[in-house]
Amino acid sequence: MTAPHRRTLPGEPLLFALLLALHLALLWSFPFIPTQDGPGHQAVAFILRQYDQPDAGLLRQYYRLNQEALPNWFVFFLMSRVLSFVSVPMAEKILLTAYVLLLPLSVRYALTAIDRRAAFLSILSFPFTYNFLFQMGFFNFCFSLAAFFFTLGFWLKHQERMTPPRIAALALLILWVYFCHPVTLVMTVVALFSLAGWRRLVEKGKLVAGARRWLLAPVLASLPALVLMASFVGRRAGAAVSMLPLWAKVKHLAGLYSLASLSRWTILLAGVLVLLFAVLTLVCLRARRWRPFAAGDGFLWLAAIFALIFFAAPSDLAGGGFINHRLNLFPFLALILWFAHFDHPAWRRRSIQLAAAGISLAFLGVFAGLYARINADLARIVAAGDRIEPDRTLLFLSYAHQGERRDGRPLVFRTEPFLHAGGYIAARKRLVDLSLYEASENYFPIYFEPRLDPYRHLATVPLGIETEPPRIDLPGYQKRTGARVDYVLIWGLREDRRSEPAVGETLRRIAARYEEIWKAEEGKVNLYRRKKTGEGP
Repeated sequence: MTAPHRRTLPGEPLLFALLLALHLALLWSFPFIPTQDGPGHQAVAFILRQYDQPDAGLLRQYYRLNQEALPNWFVFFLMSRVLSFVSVPMAEKILLTAYVLLLPLSVRYALTAIDRRAAFLSILSFPFTYNFLFQMGFFNFCFSLAAFFFTLGFWLKHQERMTPPRIAALALLILWVYFCHPVTLVMTVVALFSLAGWRRLVEKGKLVAGARRWLLAPVLASLPALVLMASFVGRRAGAAVSMLPLWAKVKHLAGLYSLASLSRWTILLAGVLVLLFAVLTLVCLRARRWRPFAAGDGFLWLAAIFALIFFAAPSDLAGGGFINHRLNLFPFLALILWFAHFDHPAWRRRSIQLAAAGISLAFLGVFAGLYARINADLARIVAAGDRIEPDRTLLFLSYAHQGERRDGRPLVFRTEPFLHAGGYIAARKRLVDLSLYEASENYFPIYFEPRLDPYRHLATVPLGIETEPPRIDLPGYQKRTGARVDYVLIWGLREDRRSEPAVGETLRRIAARYEEIWKAEEGKVNLYRRKKTGEGP
């Protein structure tokens, strides 16, 4: 048994509450949370709200509802149904507020399930809040992290006596994980089975009786979600599989690269956090005399298993991508729970808290500065939406996915917050967003009517709407499908790029059939409306 923790240090709950408040302040300080896929999520939620309205015929013409039990359904259900009493942008704010609260609270819950006096370690979770996946707009995955910790915490709290009602409750928690994200479902099931198996190994007793005691409940509770998972993956068995190079995986894991986004300064901050975890791991191993075979050491071995899965897993599978970027977080999250099994003296606890809080605040400072600059440009894009009539089709074309500084360099690092910015307009006004990439995939709640899918019939190369510059054929799309593109909104096209062949061809086609009706003062945003019949070829 480990030695008991010393009494709680003064100010620990206050520091936790203060960090919660500051992380929430970042959300509520800006009109837009500038993520890459967030605008698309807003547009999908608005479409789902409007889809059954009698006068929403244009939406039903272009979009179909996906009736499958999708593993990333959670966020869309909340935004389109549970929070339907507020606007979609406000629903996103409320939703992300819940995530920012739930992630550290779920870690705190799991830690206290191990030892109530280990709650101070929850400070280590704050640097993970605004991770790369969050900045990409993968909100379902972000919620799945909180679901992961609540599920583990519930099992840790009740593992000694898993009655049928508790098995049912555990099954519901695992289903919550499934409806957030399949990658986290796999990691949750691996965690439960690994920890239960570890308890069976370190506990003396009969083999069958021990297996029944520790493994039966996780197996029964996981079955419903695993059946849904098998059905989802089975329908996409023919999708392409790709792998990251081994050297890239080593670099990503060693540097906790899934915390690096928006600014290259975050690479340094992620590295400092890795150093903190490394020091704590060495300290804890030394306390075990380099023999980590106690009951609580299952979490160290779980972290090692998570690392092996990270190296073995593909980057893309069953139509889903960024798998390694998601898996990159789990070894470190498992270590937080392992640290809870040790007696940390007061000075070490205070050092851990101050270091983690300092790293968290540094992340917030970097993001706040960039959010302010991105919001100014997003406001210009959304302002163009005031000139667009409802129940029309809109094509948004970005020529600066990452934004631009005055010297022409990208404004942000790794993510592309302007790529799908047209979704902000489609979330405020009933429109068909022809740039809505989510409707071109088969794992979101809606999808394009195949014969009108602009990603098939408007783009001239795969994902041509999203390439930089975009590769599209406006007259060809209208000729092949009989559909009309009523408005074209261009973002970020510099004057010196208008002479590029691909850019010039697109502009000539727009000029032949459209008229410019609005542009931002800086010339970064240009809105074109289709000419009336007879005004152009």
